[in-house]
Amino acid sequence: MNKLLFLAIVLLTAGCKEKFISPAPAVVTGYLVIEGVVNNGGGPTNIRLSRTSKLTDTAKKNETGALVQLEDNRNNKISFSETGKGNYSVANLQLDTSLRFRLNIKTANNEIYQSDFVSINNNPPIDSVNWIQDNNGVQLYVNTNDPTNSTHYYQWEYNETWEIHSGYYAILKWATKIGPNNTQLATVAYRDSNDAQIFTCYQFNASNNIIAGSSARLAQDIIHLPLTQIPANTRRISALYSILVRQYSWSKQGYEFLDRMKKNTETVGSIFDPQPSELNSNFRCISNQLQPVIGFLNICTIREKRIFIKNKDLLNWDYRAPCTDQIIPNISDSIKQKAIGTLPIMPVVVDPFGNIVSFNIASPLCVDCRLSGTNVKPIYWP
Repeated sequence: MNKLLFLAIVLLTAGCKEKFISPAPAVVTGYLVIEGVVNNGGGPTNIRLSRTSKLTDTAKKNETGALVQLEDNRNNKISFSETGKGNYSVANLQLDTSLRFRLNIKTANNEIYQSDFVSINNNPPIDSVNWIQDNNGVQLYVNTNDPTNSTHYYQWEYNETWEIHSGYYAILKWATKIGPNNTQLATVAYRDSNDAQIFTCYQFNASNNIIAGSSARLAQDIIHLPLTQIPANTRRISALYSILVRQYSWSKQGYEFLDRMKKNTETVGSIFDPQPSELNSNFRCISNQLQPVIGFLNICTIREKRIFIKNKDLLNWDYRAPCTDQIIPNISDSIKQKAIGTLPIMPVVVDPFGNIVSFNIASPLCVDCRLSGTNVKPIYWP
């Protein structure tokens, strides 16, 4: 009976469907998307231009060949340099905080986009990034305070880096030797300084959702906000972990744009969701008023803070790589039969002459950390 009722509901629903026609105008080239915050001092400014595409498209449509300029209300202009893949950059801006600025963009197909003039937002330094360990893992927080009580609207992004170690420390590598009748025999040899380091590597991750917070309804401009959680006993803090947090400040109008973007990205796929035309961008296409554009010019000093968490700082953080090894004799036929798809680790038995009689092997994922990360040590790593 339940199955029949379910079938009836499905048929009735299908029969009531009507074709949905989006109120947003169709644009063959897609909407221009403008991403990035203008950084007033202390580092480069990166603006990314792309075009909207279908959800089924896997490749992002970068907007190349554009002219990007920052203009103040005294008609002074600063040009950005194209750095590839739709990215445009300028280094170490030192803008006059008494002026207002807008961004001008001319695309390769001569479309002209322009933002409203905006002021530079005050952005206090990040007070701290802290963490708390509980039964679920490690929860990280950001803390910010503006003593002038004038900022109120914030956004954060973060980049994570963590050190990983292979399940086994290998001092052997595969080798060959010449046998009878000039045949090649499989064997092992000791790794040396010319071989790549394969025990310690690094993995990376970046925030991919919009993290925003406001103190506008509070008596003081103080923020304490959760950033991300690391599940208990995972590889991420099996040795050393670091997070770099970036803080941006926004105007009230910009924060409302950000909030709408957050809601859109969290509820993709419903015809009842707000459409791109409802985002209240402060950009417009002045060469074609009907051409939608997604983006919001925001200018502030980008604040950063990095912290490290050591495995030994945690209580009972017991990560164990799911690795097992096997011992085989150092005989060519045995190696060819039993060691396919593995890597050698350590000698197990060595004869009085220093010859390796047997050794252990394991899955490459347990021996060579480069299969999970990079062995290039970041410049900020201790």
